Amino acid sequence: MMPNRYKVFLIDSDEEITSPLKAFLEKSGYEVMVDTNAETGIEKAVEFSPQLILIEVKLPGLDGVEACIEIRRKQKLNKSIIAFYTNNREDYSQIAAFNAGADDYINKPLNPRVLAQRIKALLRRYFADYKINTENSVGNIRIDREKYLIFKQGEEISLPRKEFELMALLATNPKKVFTRQEILSKVWGYEYNAKNRTIDVHIRKLREKLGDDYISTIKGIGYRLITK
Repeated sequence: MMPNRYKVFLIDSDEEITSPLKAFLEKSGYEVMVDTNAETGIEKAVEFSPQLILIEVKLPGLDGVEACIEIRRKQKLNKSIIAFYTNNREDYSQIAAFNAGADDYINKPLNPRVLAQRIKALLRRYFADYKINTENSVGNIRIDREKYLIFKQGEEISLPRKEFELMALLATNPKKVFTRQEILSKVWGYEYNAKNRTIDVHIRKLREKLGDDYISTIKGIGYRLITK
């Protein structure tokens, strides 16, 4: 069931960013909470139970990547979307963020209206319902959509939200080659950018957990699931 109002939690020490952003998002209908510190922010987020957490990489004390790891360990936040909203444009920072369990990486500055659309797209994915059964199997992989679990030969494999949703998408049609554009649109809700490393990082993480024999790269096109 969709909530009456989506909750967004901002963790950023730059009040010149958070104050106008909070006001704009509240005007757009979101319930918003802000904290300038990751340690206290995480505990407040547990109580707030947001659908989306926007976090800066550079924070006093615990940095954004470390905070993301801690958030993913919180049972009450295991279904929250985590998006970095940051000035750090380095590839290594993006890779570290996705490895920590982030769902998206957005570069500052961004027009508030454009950012609101990105947030809307992310939250739309939160309640996405890919056209698969609550449970379905592809070869020796079983996907439990309701519980967000994947089993390989009966062994449970723990996946962050976006890795799970990417795998679930590929499983909707194992013989189909999904283009990078299609994957970004259906899993992340935005247009393809050749410089975006999001898909590469998530495919690599899936292969590390499932093995190299489950996802095939179709050079210059995209990816498909290998059935066994």
